[in-house]
Amino acid sequence: GEGVVKDLGEAVRLYTLAADQGNADAQFNLGYMYYSGEGVVKDLGEAARLYTLAADQGQIDAATNLGYMYLNGHGVRKNVKEAFRLYRLAADQGNADAQASLGYMYHKGEGVVKDLGEAVRLYTLATDQGQIDAQTNLGCMYGIGQGVVKDLGEAARRLYGLAADQGNADANKIHHLISSRQTVTVDSS
Repeated sequence: GEGVVKDLGEAVRLYTLAADQGNADAQFNLGYMYYSGEGVVKDLGEAARLYTLAADQGQIDAATNLGYMYLNGHGVRKNVKEAFRLYRLAADQGNADAQASLGYMYHKGEGVVKDLGEAVRLYTLATDQGQIDAQTNLGCMYGIGQGVVKDLGEAARRLYGLAADQGNADANKIHHLISSRQTVTVDSS
């Protein structure tokens, strides 16, 4: 807690009171606690239920997390179309994680027609907000010239550097190799 002693039991109690009254942020936070098993017994079904309640009220972080659950079949039946819908909803409202996830779906053609231009656009939006996965994936695309003009120099080095600065070990290795002008093989899978 900030300014108070951390008490997960009390957090659950208060979030539950607010969630039961329809507070979307409380529903999201309580959903996260059920998803992670923090302060409660882990229950992915309950997490999905709470995320759904919050997302239906426009809570974009809940929509993003629920999209992840649908994409991976965590606590819900896997449904790539629903994941796409939720990611699109949150991405259109500026959520960087949703933009990166939607970019990945377009990049790999997962549940949608592969569209490298749209993947680059979404990764760029997320990268501009500091989203580490988008930085790494866009760096890879520049490194191999996938959907963009190949630029293993400045563009890839800058993007891998941004991800490396946030602690991505793979991006750090590639950034070091590019910066030292060594031969780099980038896995685009």
